[in-house]
Amino acid sequence: MSIIQGNEKIVNPLQKSNLNKKGLCDYVINIASGCLHGCTFCYVPSTPAIRTRQSQLKEKGVDNPQMDWGKYLFIREEIPEKLKKVLKGKKKWNETPSGKGVVLLCSGTDPYQNQQVAKITRDTVKTLQEKNKRIRILTRSPLWVNDLDLFNYPNVTVGMSLPYLDDELSRQIEPQAPPPSKRYEALLKGKKAGCRLYIAMAPTPPTLTLDNFKNYLDKIMTLEPEVIFWEPINARGTNGKRMIAAGLDWANSIMTKRSWSEDFLRQWEDIETAAEIVGCKDKLHIWPDPELKKYVDNPQKVIDWLHRPTIENWV
Repeated sequence: MSIIQGNEKIVNPLQKSNLNKKGLCDYVINIASGCLHGCTFCYVPSTPAIRTRQSQLKEKGVDNPQMDWGKYLFIREEIPEKLKKVLKGKKKWNETPSGKGVVLLCSGTDPYQNQQVAKITRDTVKTLQEKNKRIRILTRSPLWVNDLDLFNYPNVTVGMSLPYLDDELSRQIEPQAPPPSKRYEALLKGKKAGCRLYIAMAPTPPTLTLDNFKNYLDKIMTLEPEVIFWEPINARGTNGKRMIAAGLDWANSIMTKRSWSEDFLRQWEDIETAAEIVGCKDKLHIWPDPELKKYVDNPQKVIDWLHRPTIENWV
């Protein structure tokens, strides 16, 4: 299947989010449907956003919207214009203690995956800034450094998904995404420009060890991130099949809920130990899956992290 691209109309680009459970945001804006990075572990194809629209996507030429993830992109060009109208008429703004009224770009697609998407993202950020909204950028692409003039502000924080620092491993797991080395370089530029930064150390594969986490956190702390989010890979829905199809045999080790939970708890212990050694445990923010409560001796440890605010300070 070749890459399928096109445009997609949208009525309201600003959607309430359930990602406040992760301390991320209260609102999300997705610049497109689909994503060209082709991350094998991505959960998005298994969510209602894709599952409930399979017939529509097939009409656009996508044979299998879940297994063909990474091969289609439908851009929402009207978002900045529509967002201006929505914000003009919006009288109530959701602001939970964990989400803090933040708008995330994006939860289901990368806001900087190519130049066309990046332009829409830039216009969207400018629109949000005009209304003094809090903005969180999450990307795997270094293209965001072209917008440093917008990001050196107290109401914007920029994060990159950086689950490991191994370019070769990245090519296997997220084949079309820019390599971790380029992401790290982008973060260094952002630090030099005075941007607020965070790291999404997620999702980590089951092959990582305590030593891997220590080495990783040592290097990441040179970026002075405000917070480091973490969770391991969860082989749920079709992403397990996509990982195995990509030759990632270790995915078999986390295909059941029991094996996934055992890996989650082992990595959780390792990363907290590593963070204590490096001296950054206060910056570590765990993203636990609520289902993990069924598999732990102390469910309260999981519950305590749900809806926990991050340590970030917003204006």
